Amino acid sequence: MLLIRSAARALIVRDGRVLLTRCVYEGSEFYLLPGGGQNPGESLRQTVARECREEIDTEVEVGALRFVRDYIPSEAGFSYLSEAPHQVEHIFECQVPEGYRPGGGVEPDSTQVGVEWVEIDRVPGIRVYPGWLMTALQAEDPDSLPVYQGDAE
Repeated sequence: MLLIRSAARALIVRDGRVLLTRCVYEGSEFYLLPGGGQNPGESLRQTVARECREEIDTEVEVGALRFVRDYIPSEAGFSYLSEAPHQVEHIFECQVPEGYRPGGGVEPDSTQVGVEWVEIDRVPGIRVYPGWLMTALQAEDPDSLPVYQGDAE
């Protein structure tokens, strides 16, 4: 039976930096937007707020839904999914409290080894999922970007 997992992620940008979780799996390092799987009976906004409390150890102000990502990794490629072979991710603009400093999460994912503010200019040189994130972050008019982004990265 094919499982499709629903998830919510936080796009947190401040002062030319994006907040990412740093992960290591089978010796490979990669970065993700904070977030994760939706629980039964939980709204997507509740999901992203809970996941941020768990992974980046802070409350967030959940804003607008910016992107929907259809994550279907190729069988031959790398995947950070452990619970389902297909995930639909809802990416919300979020804000952390002023003065927030990244630390460890109180309930991080098994692959998570840290939380970092990453300079947007540095993102192309590191492995970040989703891969099209840089385009979204560097757009002159972010409102001109499509709401739906479907890709296999």
